[in-house]
Amino acid sequence: MTELALHVLLAIGDGAAHGYAIGKDVEDRSGGRLDPTTGALYQVLKRLQHDQLIKPVAAPVDAQVDPRRKYFALTEAGRGAVAAEITRLHDVVQLAERRRLFTPVR
Repeated sequence: MTELALHVLLAIGDGAAHGYAIGKDVEDRSGGRLDPTTGALYQVLKRLQHDQLIKPVAAPVDAQVDPRRKYFALTEAGRGAVAAEITRLHDVVQLAERRRLFTPVR
């Protein structure tokens, strides 16, 4: 899974969001390190939808209605994919610690 795809899945982990909000969340959470262009973001959204990790949903009740906005939510498979990727990353960090290549800030 690409880093951008993981961050997109994390961005909608709390609930449905539209593409612009997802991109903004990714950019903000990464401190600007990840700044998905519109094209890159929608390509990832399309692939995640094709892989059935996200699905299009209706706008949340409290959302301002804008017919141009497409909202997405995680599927159960998407939640599983996030958990698997986080486990993989955790294992990599543990290996780096064991080999004294990384010392976590505690």
